[in-house]
Amino acid sequence: MKKTSLLLLLSGLIFWQCGSAPQPVTYHIKGKITGLENKKAYLASLDKNLQPVYLDTVVVKDSIFDFVVPKQNPGIAIISFEDAQTRIPLIIGDGNVDINVDKYSPFESDISNSTSQLTKKFFEYERHAIKDKRRGMILMQEYRLQRDEKKRDSMKNVFEQWQKNAEAYQYDYIDKNKDIVGLIVMQTILLSQEADYQKIRKSFESYPGNVKKSKLGKYVNTLILTKGATEIGGKAPNFIGTTPDGKKLSLTQAMGKVTIIDFWASWCRPCRMENPYVVEIYHKYHDQGLNIIGVSLDKNKEAWMRAIKDDGLQWQHVSSLKFWQEPIAKLYGVMSIPQTFIIDAKGIIRAKNLKRQELEKKIKELLEE
Repeated sequence: MKKTSLLLLLSGLIFWQCGSAPQPVTYHIKGKITGLENKKAYLASLDKNLQPVYLDTVVVKDSIFDFVVPKQNPGIAIISFEDAQTRIPLIIGDGNVDINVDKYSPFESDISNSTSQLTKKFFEYERHAIKDKRRGMILMQEYRLQRDEKKRDSMKNVFEQWQKNAEAYQYDYIDKNKDIVGLIVMQTILLSQEADYQKIRKSFESYPGNVKKSKLGKYVNTLILTKGATEIGGKAPNFIGTTPDGKKLSLTQAMGKVTIIDFWASWCRPCRMENPYVVEIYHKYHDQGLNIIGVSLDKNKEAWMRAIKDDGLQWQHVSSLKFWQEPIAKLYGVMSIPQTFIIDAKGIIRAKNLKRQELEKKIKELLEE
């Protein structure tokens, strides 16, 4: 009798253990979109270089798409569609996403039925940012159209105050939101040419370890280290590039008493518009010790060389013709162009991203030292 009871007990225990085995947790990324019936929908996460890695592909049926993803550390993902331009960024890994897609304004999509709190938070921030950016554009447009000088001065002050408030909001946000959404905002700030790396570094260091070790966290940390290495007062990283005639040229070989490192490309309209002013400054101060080395983010050699000739850029040039994968641009943390670094004879970065009168003033000042 006792043996039978023990056997039953063991059998029951085994059954209980098998029946209660933890099941893998999955989340649904579900949505509704019109006009794309029987088209494919794609869900991609981002790798350590923020390049897409496709996780799942489904077909839109009755205007519905439904992805299934395993529970994971929260990360950015993007939904895209066959034969459509719509791209929807969101956060996966912390809950279900239920989205009624607005094809023309993705962040205006209805996500009220989602359980992913990070996606809701991300959309809330982006909606605020879009609304605030529109206000800035209106202020700028009103300023440009105003002809009355007194009113222009007043409107300029209003616009500059808007800029300060917008910047302060971003820095305050990354201090108070130590999660992946905070990292997204941090990355946005780092894309700005005037980012305060000391503030950003301090904020980043206070984030939880799992957030810092996430794919986005590692990427942001790389940006901080790279871009922080090219702060004013620091030593400009040396580099070696390939000239149009296939020779190797280093920064140290191209340096003068004052040197401008100019990141540009033939396809960059703002760069081309600025070139005539840089040419004028070069001819005016080259004999006094000004040198320039152009680093192009081109990918077509003929277009690169044609732009050099057409714009009269009679200084040294290098490029690997790798577009945004240009190693020198990565070394300097360049994520938008035009960008310039002004260095002295010792290779110390003395200024960045100056244009026209401000650039000439700084060149003259450094040459007179």
